[in-house]
Amino acid sequence: MNTINKLLATTAFLALSNSAFATVATYNITTTWFEPDTQPKNTYFVGSFNYDSTTKTITSLAGKLSEAMTGSVNYNASTGINGADNMTWLSLNYQLVSWYDASLGGTFAATFKNNSTNTFWTGAGGNGWSPASGVAAGGIYYGFPSAGANPGNAYALIFVPDNPLTVLTQAQINKLAYADCSAGGIMGASCMTGTSASGYGSVGTMSGYPLSQVISMTTVPVPEPETYAMLLLGLAFMGLSSRQKTLSR
Repeated sequence: MNTINKLLATTAFLALSNSAFATVATYNITTTWFEPDTQPKNTYFVGSFNYDSTTKTITSLAGKLSEAMTGSVNYNASTGINGADNMTWLSLNYQLVSWYDASLGGTFAATFKNNSTNTFWTGAGGNGWSPASGVAAGGIYYGFPSAGANPGNAYALIFVPDNPLTVLTQAQINKLAYADCSAGGIMGASCMTGTSASGYGSVGTMSGYPLSQVISMTTVPVPEPETYAMLLLGLAFMGLSSRQKTLSR
């Protein structure tokens, strides 16, 4: 192989190597917290997100959180939100927190009702939103003791394994959490929460704990325009290299 052919082959290899398909896909998610004190109703987060399997990042996490203390009929996934249930649902449209957890093999993300993480009382420390912070604060709302200072925030914390379609382990389920400090979730000064004793040292303020999480893909990753361009460039160089070999014989 002469120098030109070597150069062409190397260029083609690099072009094809860089033409890997885009890795961002959209998924639906349903997370369930069992609520012993509000049966037959549970707390659900029903939403969607984008996941980049290369960078293991979650974006655009948004959805709705049910309020198990409202209504009388439980959510039915086959009929959708308020297809059968009569619970109040909160819109959670602000993904404000996300991080990768190597020990659990996946990515956490939390989406909020407000464009702020202020959820729990910070008088005893804590960051004001995390499940551990909520447990430490006894679930008391942010801004306590002034009732007017409660921003009425709510959030759902989900976990996406490295392969999003993999069934969660119990250790991963134990770290799912939610909080609801809005009108339909507040009890005096305490917000309704869902946490596990294994994950955070205590179940929720209404004894709720994470039960399951189901993720399904809604769109298959497709090559981006620049990916097509790189692929065509690689194939063109390979064709040219082959022609150079034929002519040199």
